[in-house]
Amino acid sequence: MKTKVAVRNIESYQLSLIKEAVAEFLSSANPSRLQNARTVLVKPNLLGAFPPEQAVTTHPVVVEAVIQYLLEEGKEVWLGDSAGGTANIRDIWQVTGMQELADKYKIKLVNFASFGIQELALDGVELKLSKVVWSADAIINVSKYKTHGLMAYTGAVKNLYGLVPGLIKTEYHKQYPDAVSFGKMLTALYMIVRHRVAYHIMDGIVGMDGAGPSAGTPKEFGLLFGSTSAAALDYLAASFMGFPLKQVRYVKDALHAEGIIPSQIEYPLSFQDYRLSNVNRKAVWLSSSFMLQVPNGVRTVLKKVFDFYPRITDKCQACLICVKSCPVQTIEVGGDGVPFIKTDKCIRCMCCHEMCPYRAIEVHKSLVAKLFLK
Repeated sequence: MKTKVAVRNIESYQLSLIKEAVAEFLSSANPSRLQNARTVLVKPNLLGAFPPEQAVTTHPVVVEAVIQYLLEEGKEVWLGDSAGGTANIRDIWQVTGMQELADKYKIKLVNFASFGIQELALDGVELKLSKVVWSADAIINVSKYKTHGLMAYTGAVKNLYGLVPGLIKTEYHKQYPDAVSFGKMLTALYMIVRHRVAYHIMDGIVGMDGAGPSAGTPKEFGLLFGSTSAAALDYLAASFMGFPLKQVRYVKDALHAEGIIPSQIEYPLSFQDYRLSNVNRKAVWLSSSFMLQVPNGVRTVLKKVFDFYPRITDKCQACLICVKSCPVQTIEVGGDGVPFIKTDKCIRCMCCHEMCPYRAIEVHKSLVAKLFLK
């Protein structure tokens, strides 16, 4: 049986068009899963307190279209996420537009960290997940289409990392510091929760390329995706960006775990051989491609000349979110109150780069890396 991925060209955040697409996606997917659900959790990407125009978080109009559909189907709707780092969840709800939606539709905003923790294990990976996964009858995963400094690409599978509550995420970045190990953890997480997720929708109307997932450039991709499989959706979306499967290894692992063969993924004929133009992948290329293909024994030596690491710039506002978000406590505060990174202890997980609300952390590349990327 083929796995289907729905794709629509939608050029702007016009609610009527998005709602029409969402209704078509959800009604043609697996209606029994949603029909039998009384309470449905809508889980957008709420990485931090970033306004919608920065394209870091799921746009509120896409979330609104999902909420409207579910309410019309007679569902009780919950809306929430567990954001990264130490950002205040109420600030995030306010800035991203989620609070306005909750007030407008009289739905419940939920902080995943308040539900308690369920410990599970799969394939040797031990995970602590929010019990919200089992508190709602079904989940709709509404992700954002972006490049990612550690994983190259982020979409539906990666968005489920928000089911890990609070600062436990930081612990896992320390435990799984590179793209390969972190990807295996993401695959295990996905396989644990996938039967709780009724559907995956991805907002790619305006996405992000360059130094994603928070410091890149908003890009008008004009796409909305939907599927019952996060892995199949991510495979197609990553290929549209120009990433071959070997550069997004965690997506490959997730496909394998689901038993999905890429050639058997069904999607609209109008998108056959489709590629987005002018997608900037250079900023994430080091982690996503070159280093992953180098043997482990060579990688350590090569990194000394072919290196990249986060560096705090003069845009820093000394909010210290980076200090609190660093999983290995390698960011310290100087006498002037401004943080600095001890690069010799940095594990290159890019949590600081990802969580900085002022885009004050850049990815510094060695001279060899700069020359090679040209």
